[in-house]
Amino acid sequence: MKLSIVIPIHDMAGGADFLWRSVNALTEQSFQDFELIITKEGRMAENTNVGIKRATGDLIKILYLDDYLAHKDALKDIVEAFDGHWLITGTDDNPNPYWTDDIETGNNKLGSPSALTILNDNPLLFDESLSWMLDCDYYRRMYSQYGEPVVLSSVGVNMGVHEGQMTNILTDEEKEGELTYLIEKYGN
Repeated sequence: MKLSIVIPIHDMAGGADFLWRSVNALTEQSFQDFELIITKEGRMAENTNVGIKRATGDLIKILYLDDYLAHKDALKDIVEAFDGHWLITGTDDNPNPYWTDDIETGNNKLGSPSALTILNDNPLLFDESLSWMLDCDYYRRMYSQYGEPVVLSSVGVNMGVHEGQMTNILTDEEKEGELTYLIEKYGN
């Protein structure tokens, strides 16, 4: 099974170092049947969608620029556990992810899109009007279409925590606007 690794990048302090760390972790993987797609086109959701559309692998693994694979068997574990349409792997800041029925309100216990792997069979795209809650919306739509994800409760991804994350750079008004948009979208 071939894997497409999509790394959407954007300008951020330390971006070159983050990219080097991500690519270096990929070269050390025991599973090597993958292609690497690096995109830099528009806002994060649009940028991620460009990568998804370019993917030729059977599975698509999203990996944001500042995050990286946690160990040499991370991809192998994902491929071996994959069943259905989507998989969430544990991360160093969320080792035991789980589904919540109110995810569109921001109660996201699945984690960042870097925890996500999807089947490349007419895959859903991210809502390009979102930046901060794009994962909550995407996960809600995946759940509506395919049910709960396979959850790999082992740490497969390390999260790059820093000041340049969306949580830190978006204003409270932008965050509130996205939350309101999702609550209206899902009728809560």
